[in-house]
Amino acid sequence: MNEKTETSQDSTETRESAGQRVDPILNHLDVGDAEVDKDLIRNKFIDIWEYDKADELEDEEQFMTTVACFIYNAHNVLDDANVRIDRARAMIISALAAWKQTERDKMIEQEKASENPFKEFIENHQPQVDEIHTWRHFLLEHKTVSDKNWVYKMKKCWFAQYFIRFGRTDYIQTACGFDKIPWEARKDYVDLKLSNLFAQLGSVCQFDYKPKKDK
Repeated sequence: MNEKTETSQDSTETRESAGQRVDPILNHLDVGDAEVDKDLIRNKFIDIWEYDKADELEDEEQFMTTVACFIYNAHNVLDDANVRIDRARAMIISALAAWKQTERDKMIEQEKASENPFKEFIENHQPQVDEIHTWRHFLLEHKTVSDKNWVYKMKKCWFAQYFIRFGRTDYIQTACGFDKIPWEARKDYVDLKLSNLFAQLGSVCQFDYKPKKDK
């Protein structure tokens, strides 16, 4: 095998490795009756992943890049297929929710079986928030953490900066929808008051969780 063949093989393997990152999300993307080429989303994802040299990033930034790059390319391809942005956003968030649903369902089952589901929710979800929304990328600060209230604020948003870089600030709202998935799945026992100014190019986002009150 000569050097050129080895280089070509390495490139193919690298692209396939990048594609495998988005495959589990793409598998859940239901586009309804729209004529959408999912392979195009996959190939564009790989192109940007390689351009950003994402394999060299830290684990948490690789995770965020996977999410953001999927959102960006799925929106673009759906837009080319004449799918309205609000409908496309719902499709994309649904795929992202289904991607980690098995893991999330196990946590929810554990939370509902506990004496205090809200407290258990915080114990489950706070480590996930801390792992991904690092100080370096989000300037995350927990304002209140108790069994009656959990408030955290971010003064920076990696996702917003990602989409601003590509000139698509309208996709920031989709990333916000991704961050709301844990709450969407727990609406029966968790309330959320969300103040997100990043979608309007502001500089703060605050999640305010409380136990859901009985009606």
